[in-house]
Amino acid sequence: MAAPKSMAWLAVIGTIVLALVGLSFVALDKDNVVWRDAKAFCPHCRTAVPFYAKRCPTCREEFDWVTPTDDEDSPVCSYCLSPGEDDLLRTRKKALGDAETAKTVANGLSISEPAALEYLRAAGRGQCAWCGGSGKDLATPDAPESVCPVCFGAKRCVFCGGDRRVKVGSEAAGRDIARYRVFVQGLGSDLGPAASARRDLAGRAEAFLKVHAGEQEAAELLFAPGYEPRGQLAPKRASDVAAERVTNLFNALK
Repeated sequence: MAAPKSMAWLAVIGTIVLALVGLSFVALDKDNVVWRDAKAFCPHCRTAVPFYAKRCPTCREEFDWVTPTDDEDSPVCSYCLSPGEDDLLRTRKKALGDAETAKTVANGLSISEPAALEYLRAAGRGQCAWCGGSGKDLATPDAPESVCPVCFGAKRCVFCGGDRRVKVGSEAAGRDIARYRVFVQGLGSDLGPAASARRDLAGRAEAFLKVHAGEQEAAELLFAPGYEPRGQLAPKRASDVAAERVTNLFNALK
């Protein structure tokens, strides 16, 4: 039996509608931002563009913001031991012996010898440089509540996630670090006890890292110990403290 003419017309109209919908999707699909050396560039004119932009400030063309998928487009971490530094540490430990290495490291990092032993047992590439990968607060390594104020017990480097590559281009991380900056500004005007401010600062950093460890925005987090809300000196970043610890470690082992 032949199909009614009305059904044939419906089929024709449906085909046209589907074709138009398909064309609209093609038209809406913009070119992706281009990554090179951890920097974002316009896919149309190859001009460098601000992070999380959706329109080129030079050619005014729109594009889709996407995170890089290739490790080569992510910078190498500078806040934890590199493979070469890991090898050097093992070589020096073998040459000096465990006891002498612990004594030398304790002096260089201004920590106790038991804390230095704890540091050296776990230290290596991709590990948290501040606690050596022990996950403990080296100031009080034997205390039950001892938790590293940089990695908060995660042990791996929070600035690269432990794989030595820092992830860039996460819009969610960008939004959350913007909220963190607002929080820190408010904390600086708080008239409450400094100890309370340090707890709040540490809690906010730990919450951020549970979602965004290994992303470049993590390098902005502040180091809670010693933080003074109304201090005259600029507060230290946890990433700078970790990098300083690596420098001090190898200065001591020269």
